[in-house]
Amino acid sequence: MVSSLKAYGSKRGHKLKSVRVFHVNSGACNGCDIELLDILTPFYDIERLGVKLVSTPRHAHALLVTGPLTRKTASAVVRAYEAMPPEPRIVIAVGTCACSGGIFYDSYALYRRIGGSMFDVPRRGGISELIPVHIYIPGCPPRPEEIIYGISLLLELVNERVSKQYYKEESLEDYKLTRRKSPISERLKYSLREKTRHIVGYFDRDRVLEKFLEIVQMAEKSENPRKRLSELIDEYCAKEEDSRVRECLKILERDYWRLKNALLSREEVIYWI
Repeated sequence: MVSSLKAYGSKRGHKLKSVRVFHVNSGACNGCDIELLDILTPFYDIERLGVKLVSTPRHAHALLVTGPLTRKTASAVVRAYEAMPPEPRIVIAVGTCACSGGIFYDSYALYRRIGGSMFDVPRRGGISELIPVHIYIPGCPPRPEEIIYGISLLLELVNERVSKQYYKEESLEDYKLTRRKSPISERLKYSLREKTRHIVGYFDRDRVLEKFLEIVQMAEKSENPRKRLSELIDEYCAKEEDSRVRECLKILERDYWRLKNALLSREEVIYWI
């Protein structure tokens, strides 16, 4: 949770004793909205801190936004933001989608600036693409305790425990996902994976496919991979007691060459995905 509000007390001459909040859903799945309803219940009772939801942005100190910023709702968010009083006009992004776009960060349906951005974050699609955000409360969805803590930062009831970190190109290596190397392309692998599921089911799918890929890797090292692959599969099937596995390996061998030749020649083929 990151706050760019150091203290509204120093800016306004006094700190906020209470805050009126207007909620805007900019395309959320309602997961974060349910958590907002939860903090209003007697169990959490956020109104004891002086927080109250209002029905119009003209009476609001803070704009609380949930969901990724879709192109359809961008104009509504701007109108709500501009309708708020000029001071303090605080924006709170609740949920990962509102903070950075979440899993939809690269969707065509999201609003994003063309060209440079004032926020150097690797994922774009959050509310900061359109209006300045003062408090980020990430989570999918964030727990009620996290939302209360974020609003408590606004009221200066608690101290901030994290600092803002900026994304840099040099630090990208620390966040890269490592993939296991496969002897075949991912497209071909997942097509064979689905085919394997149809034959042996979910329980044995990965085990049988991994064995087939090991055989393929050994066969690809020979001068005649097609012939060598057939020999290796025959040797394995002679030792295998499960008839489903034997049949599956034979079918995978046939489909492997069919799909691989189609990919090399760029032909249109029917995949199992």
